[in-house]
This record gives sequence, structure tokens and C-alpha cells, in this order.
Amino acid sequence: MHETSKDQFLPAGTKVRRDAFFNEDAFITSEYGVVVHCWWDEEIDGYDCYVAFFGEKGHPDAAPEEKPYILRYASTSLTVLAS
Repeated sequence: MHETSKDQFLPAGTKVRRDAFFNEDAFITSEYGVVVHCWWDEEIDGYDCYVAFFGEKGHPDAAPEEKPYILRYASTSLTVLAS
């Protein structure tokens, strides 16, 4: 596993984690998801992604119990996970 240190294109199917912090020192939670689509966005001057999130438990091995929810995040805010 490695953290994205620069803006990078993330291909569809890339497993990611998004960490949420209250501030720099206070970790709140992590969500796990899969990139659905990624593109260069002129407005943010970086790669933007739609990610299907499965919640805090990680990526399911089979069909998920609940439908994933799709959110939009810059690639720099995501941690890429090893396959």
C-alpha cells in the first residue's frame, strides 16, 4: 500500500481508502471504495474521481450487503491500496 503523494490518474477499479480527520492530529474514520471514473479537471487543476464507497469495513469479497454510495474526490485525497 502507498499513499498518493501527487496528483495522479487512478484507473477504474483501483481500490482506495479515504481517511477523515477532525484536524491534523485527530483521526476520525476511514472509508473504503473503488474508483469508478477519473478525469483531469481544469477547475481544480488536478485529477478528480468518482468513487463507489462500501463503508468503514473494507472492500467486500462478494456482493455487498448494501449498495455502495458514489462520492467525488480529488485523487490526492485518496490512498491507493495494493490489489
